[in-house]
Amino acid sequence: MEHTSSPTVQFYDCLQQAFDHFNAHLFDGKLPPCLITLRSSSRHYGYHHKDRFINREGQTLDELGLHPGFFTLRSVEESLSTLVHEMVHHWQDRFGHSSRSNPHNKEWAAKMREIGLEPSSTGLPNGKDTGQTVSHFIHPDGRFIACCRELLATGYQLEWFDRHVPKAPDTAQATNHERQEALAAAGMAVELSIPISEKLLDANPGDSSSSALVAPPPRKDVDRVKYVCAACGIKAWAASDVKILCGACEVGLQPADLASA
Repeated sequence: MEHTSSPTVQFYDCLQQAFDHFNAHLFDGKLPPCLITLRSSSRHYGYHHKDRFINREGQTLDELGLHPGFFTLRSVEESLSTLVHEMVHHWQDRFGHSSRSNPHNKEWAAKMREIGLEPSSTGLPNGKDTGQTVSHFIHPDGRFIACCRELLATGYQLEWFDRHVPKAPDTAQATNHERQEALAAAGMAVELSIPISEKLLDANPGDSSSSALVAPPPRKDVDRVKYVCAACGIKAWAASDVKILCGACEVGLQPADLASA
């Protein structure tokens, strides 16, 4: 059965092509294979998980996960920079010294800079370059953007885009235009491709809710209150209109703000 032209093969082959290109040009072809996955996450553009998969012979593979929703909202260069960001984690796990307590340590930050990505907790020049949650921005004169442009010059492009666009992670709340303006002010702006989301909206001028895209639903306010037993101090979380009895003290738990009054 022929599968080479199926959308699934087309999509994943596109990502593997990018991985192979950056591996050859930014990592001297030294990165071992990994399994690239597409997974939705409201917190990350992508992630790396060491030894996530295993086959019947006991061979393990690292997972390199990408959120396809951000392919829609971001330029192809930025989307591919996320792929390379996770490839740096892959490199560090195999050839460096990764740390569970600090996944973005100084060694990781140095490797990012070496290949042309500036680590930053805010995605802008004023961010911290190490810590639990660290993003990056593309250095205008770095190796990554030059390598990326070589790939795009071959006609490379992403073929499929998620219509259900996500909300950006907390570390990158600024819009694409706001980020570019901030980077320009710092002398670090890079000319990037137009995100497909903007092209789709341009096809429907004046319609900010184009039927081509589905915006995320507004987050519902969570009605949860912290309750405390005034006798023993045991705590529980529940809706604001419930009555909870402490099984040990046989007294009603009170909302924390009242219990401490």
